[in-house]
Amino acid sequence: MEKIATLRDKIIKTDWLLALAITVCYIVAALFIGYYSNLTIPGNSDPLARYSQEPATHLDFMSEWDGPHYLAIASHGYSNNSLTAFFPLYPLLIRIVMIVVRSPLISALIVSWAALTGAVYFYIKIIRELISKNINDIILGLFLFLFFPTGIFLAATYTESLFAFLGLGALFYGLKGRVLPAALFTAMATAAHPEGIFVIPLVALLLWEAGVNVKKISLTALLGFSGIAGYICYLWIAKGRPLDFVAAQRQSNWLSSNYFSIIRSSITTIDVLLLALVGLSVVYWWSRRKSLSIYSFLFFVLPLIGGNFAGYSRYVLMAFPTQFMLADKLKHKKTAYVTVIITSTMLWSYFVIHYAAGYTGG
Repeated sequence: MEKIATLRDKIIKTDWLLALAITVCYIVAALFIGYYSNLTIPGNSDPLARYSQEPATHLDFMSEWDGPHYLAIASHGYSNNSLTAFFPLYPLLIRIVMIVVRSPLISALIVSWAALTGAVYFYIKIIRELISKNINDIILGLFLFLFFPTGIFLAATYTESLFAFLGLGALFYGLKGRVLPAALFTAMATAAHPEGIFVIPLVALLLWEAGVNVKKISLTALLGFSGIAGYICYLWIAKGRPLDFVAAQRQSNWLSSNYFSIIRSSITTIDVLLLALVGLSVVYWWSRRKSLSIYSFLFFVLPLIGGNFAGYSRYVLMAFPTQFMLADKLKHKKTAYVTVIITSTMLWSYFVIHYAAGYTGG
């Protein structure tokens, strides 16, 4: 018992060990629910709903809808124009892991789970900086992040865990006023996910709040833009169409000219609730940290920018200030804290079951 207590204390006091332990528990929970729900719930018969190339792994339920596209890019490159909607860093990392691990699916899960560990590590660091150094408050903050209703995408073959790792890393180094690592994390974030572009103003404002001079902030923003700029250059050289990813988004009804009608047809009740939550985050952080308020505002207007609510519940997972706001508001309110955690965990379980069965991709 004494050795267990000693190990527990060491994990609690060491951020990377705490991040690793929490991530392992989280992945085990997601796999357990997903695997056993698959034994009782008929899967989606749509052939596009699930990755079907490696049934022997018994983990194909962790790669649904957009997931197989990343695996296809990792295996065969951008073989058709519609795939350019998916940014290159995640499939590139999968391809690198495939040098050692032959399975694209296992390679993708390794990348996702390693990135999730890094995301949890930076989340712990940021909670210490913004909210509280108390371990109970840190665990609360992590629960609100990991068990966000659509948190399953952090463990699946999606780019969310990688973007979370890079976005939170950029946010942390921005808070600390450390220009070079903030710029590098921002650059990788813009190469990983379309919403990575939102990290550029976030980091610039964080550095400004930290007292960094304008010249360094400008250089950081320029370097941060290099991730998406590199992708644009690749598309220009390889396909002769530098903005091919924009055309691919339009094929999916994003950035469409008739977006008002698409917004009306794509919005759901949970989208409305999440939109309201992000709106509260905008107001909450405005008087505290304008950087976090403006970053939240970008997610608030994302459906208007893109003209679609499809995937919004998944994208909001990356609106970190919303979860920080909840952690700050609930840390001294036990009843509200328990209520929110139970509700969020139930919704998370629902999304895990539906995702594993191939009925939701975001």
